[in-house]
Amino acid sequence: MKILIYGAGVLGSYAAYELNRVGHEVTILARGGRYKEIKEKGLVISHWLQRKITVDKIKVVKELLPNDYYDVTFIVMQALQVEAVLPVISENISCPLFVFVGNEDKAKEISDKVKNTSESKPRVIFGFFSIGGRREGGKVISVHTKHPDFDIGDLEGKDDYKPIIEKIFKKSRFKIHYHMNMEDFFKTHIVFIMPLAYLAYMSNCDLREVSKNRQALNAVIDAIIEGCDVLVKLGYKIDPERSINFVKKHRSLVYLGLKICAATPLGRLAISDHCKSAWREMEYLDKALLELTKKSNLITPNINKLRKHLINYINKNNNDYIVKREGTYK
Repeated sequence: MKILIYGAGVLGSYAAYELNRVGHEVTILARGGRYKEIKEKGLVISHWLQRKITVDKIKVVKELLPNDYYDVTFIVMQALQVEAVLPVISENISCPLFVFVGNEDKAKEISDKVKNTSESKPRVIFGFFSIGGRREGGKVISVHTKHPDFDIGDLEGKDDYKPIIEKIFKKSRFKIHYHMNMEDFFKTHIVFIMPLAYLAYMSNCDLREVSKNRQALNAVIDAIIEGCDVLVKLGYKIDPERSINFVKKHRSLVYLGLKICAATPLGRLAISDHCKSAWREMEYLDKALLELTKKSNLITPNINKLRKHLINYINKNNNDYIVKREGTYK
């Protein structure tokens, strides 16, 4: 099938590699230096856990034109970057299916904007790749399991997209998880990942410094529970529900996992490296979490305490960004 990966970061690069590996006609959209890297050197990925490096020659373009056709277009970008590409998507009259992949906390708004501004009325669904890593020296260092998860769904429980997704991923290593409402999944994901991000910023993005901090690790677990309580209060479903059940029933195992992750290179590659390079995305998601907690009227002492480390990190490392003293954003 003819597939476009719109975005050449860590997630987009791995998706392009895997779908190209199973025989699809894959094109990756990149800009600036990243376009030049892929054009001249190919798609270079260091698979960290698998201890191997792959180099693939993949077609790369700089833009999506109105008449360009792809069976499926995956928009793999940070949440705060998506708004800028919506006009390009709406102007395209040929692509039938767009899959927005990432921390899309405003999925409903994105879907509505495409539907209301596009003449062709393409199908819009949402997904999330469970892959970590960073870009370094012209290559992507990708942290993924043998069978990385790909969560996907729409916002209304419809499943008409499943046949084409099954066809695309049938031979791939991805493990597909279908969701009735990706809005619930994204909100759940935010309340799980933001406490981890706060922990990274507490240590100035060196998690080894907090690996022995029992109070901080326990505060992360309590913050996750607080966040889930906020979602339930607001009427969202915890998705997957087993995630919070595991945290509550097996707290000691969760604590041990956090400790090991923070003390090893896995924590750096899977958490702190991303927090360091994508602090604006973390700030964006923090604002989303802050809005949810305020709306719920619940007391969230652990979230409030931990998020101050993100604010301090931004103030210390990014003088052009202004944050109010009390921890709310201008």
